[in-house]
Formats: sequence, C-alpha cells, structure tokens
Amino acid sequence: MDVILLGTGAAFPPPDRENTSLALSWEEGLWLLDAAASPHRRMREAGLDPARLKGVLITHAHPDHLYGLPSLIHCLIPQPRRHPLPILGLSPVLETARALLEAFGLEERPEVPLRWVSVPPASLQGGVPVWREGGMRFWTEAVEHSRPCVGVRAECADRVVAYTSDTAPCEGVERLAEGSDLLVHEATYRESARERMHAGHSTAEDAGRAAERAGSDRLLLVHFLEETVRDPGALEEEAAAVFSGEVMVGTELGRYPV
Repeated sequence: MDVILLGTGAAFPPPDRENTSLALSWEEGLWLLDAAASPHRRMREAGLDPARLKGVLITHAHPDHLYGLPSLIHCLIPQPRRHPLPILGLSPVLETARALLEAFGLEERPEVPLRWVSVPPASLQGGVPVWREGGMRFWTEAVEHSRPCVGVRAECADRVVAYTSDTAPCEGVERLAEGSDLLVHEATYRESARERMHAGHSTAEDAGRAAERAGSDRLLLVHFLEETVRDPGALEEEAAAVFSGEVMVGTELGRYPV
C-alpha cells in the first residue's frame, strides 16, 4: 500500500501547496481521503489512474476537504463506471456533499452512479469496519475539531495507515494510530504559535506526541500554513523531539510506501 499526498496545505495553504487530501493505492485500486482542488488532475499528476478509483471518504464538511468533489465527478464522466462509486462520511457531511453535487447537476449522472454510505463516528470502538473491500478495511474514529470530523484507519494485509484529518490532540487519534506503520497527522501550527492557534488543530509537537503514545513507526506531517512550513527542517525537529520514530514533512504529490 502507498500513501500519495495530493495536497499538504491547510485551509489557507501556501502558494505552492494544494489543500490536504490523499490517495491510498494498493494492488486492487485507489481510495481518496478528502477531496480538495481537482482530485482527478492531481491523481494524474501523481501517476495514478483515476479509472482505478474505488471510493471516496470525506472526513468533515469544511470547504478545503470537500470542494473538489464536484470536479472529481465531472472529470469521471468521460470514463463511465460499471459500478457505483461509494462516498463515505458522517451523515451531515453527506448531506452537504449531496447538496453540492445537486447544485451542479452531478448527483445522478448515469456515467458515474454514486452510493452514499453514512459512517459512525466511532467504528473502531465497535470493532466493525465501515468499509471492507478485498484486502482493504477502513475504520473511523471521532476527532476533536470545530465541526463533526472523523479520522481514518486503513488496514491492508498487515499494513496500517492512520489519517487524522483536522484535529486537536485527543484520545481518538491515539486509538486510530495504535500500532500503525504510518500516521498522517495534521501540523497546522508550530509550537511558537500555540497561543494564537485556532481550536481544533495541532502543532508538530502535538503530532509527535500522539505518534509516540500510539506506538506508530513513522509520522508524516501535513496541513500546513505558509508560516508553519517555511522551515521544514525545524518543523521536523519539533516533532522528533517527542517522537522516537521517523518524522517526515509531507511534500506535494509525495509517495510514501507502507
């Protein structure tokens, strides 16, 4: 399984970064976690075939994690799908997503049939994955943000990836990431900006501490403001000060094998 970062920026991203979203690629296909910018174009820029897309999971209904969905559906029309495309999310998130597609006349395109799948906020605690397909399984866990939001745990064979989406430090993140091979964690702020950071977000140090407590092997930082990632080395050092594993600062279209 590979993690491909289609974007690494926060809601107000640096000029050279798109909003955060990522693709999971394995031998059976692709899954998209959040939909920013033009997902179809970004997948192609990363060398991925959008025709292999198996589904989309939207973590929450803030614009930077959702606004690319109409563009994705529109760009899939020239390659009609034989099977419905699952779109997973919390019920209120799906309501927003459906309204957005309806505004563009894209919810009922016969070339791209959709399957809307409401997920629970804490499937990990219930022990039942929200989606199972071949060798891939997904769980969701509520994280702490300004709108209802879930993080995602993906397991493929014996590999585990956790993605926090937007969150403040919370137990949900540690449950998602327990024993993970790779934790993709937001680092919207540097520690020096803690006093003025918005609620529902984390610093690189917060991310490192969560990875250490969860026993993750590697930590991949994403969701940056321009000032946060101005010095990537310092950002990496901040997380590494509290995490004993490998720390990486996410790069645009970066591919990270798991």
